[in-house]
Amino acid sequence: MPDIGWFQLLTAALGGEFIVKALDIVYQEFRHRSERTSSIQRFVDEHLDPLLKAADELVGKLRSLAEHDFKELRNLKLDAEKLQSSDLSGFLFLFARFWAQIEILRRQGLSIAMGKDDRGKQVQNFLSCLESQRVRIVDRIAQRAVGEVMVERQQGTLDTVSFVDFVKAYETSVDMRRWIRPLITILVRTHHTYERQQLLQYGVVIHAFVDTLDSKHFVTRDRPSYPNKLTRRSWRDLKYRVFGRYLSFVADTAKYLGPPK
Repeated sequence: MPDIGWFQLLTAALGGEFIVKALDIVYQEFRHRSERTSSIQRFVDEHLDPLLKAADELVGKLRSLAEHDFKELRNLKLDAEKLQSSDLSGFLFLFARFWAQIEILRRQGLSIAMGKDDRGKQVQNFLSCLESQRVRIVDRIAQRAVGEVMVERQQGTLDTVSFVDFVKAYETSVDMRRWIRPLITILVRTHHTYERQQLLQYGVVIHAFVDTLDSKHFVTRDRPSYPNKLTRRSWRDLKYRVFGRYLSFVADTAKYLGPPK
């Protein structure tokens, strides 16, 4: 058996030490990535439920109003500083609370790469679609402003204001009325086809969001849609632009679109 010199022993020792060190580096990187992935998943879990619940209530109200062609909002006598209509104030609140939940998600998710989680990526796609030029109800700045004034800090966490506080803020705060006015302008013009279809398309996207992110409906309701209320133009926009481009992962689009128009 040939003698093993000190140089060979040193080389073997250093080589073994290098391998161990390399394996340790690989393991630490794997562990850090796993921890980041788990952190992203936890963040999505924690913030998705309140967003889904707010979306679900808004979908329910939109569907209820759509069934009657938004007649409840027609011919309202608006007071510049009062919300005298319960239908209007309730609808405003549901929109504002939904946008507030989006704002909370945006604020607390600044350091989280949500796109690395499958559900997080779907949430991002839905929010991008809702804020796109031909889907959104008001411009992005107005939406974010409404969301911001609806957010309050309670016991160290961010939450949305109650309905009573929302109405009180509207009737006492010039800033609140300023930011909510663009939304009111849309809602009180639902006797016009354009504004009505705007709301219906927006509602379809939120409905698909609820069904996709809570497919088992653990925290939301499984509601029917209103494809019979869509015009041919709205049908085409939803079919080819919304579900064809932004939300191609949504499976059962027939639920929202119905037969071809």
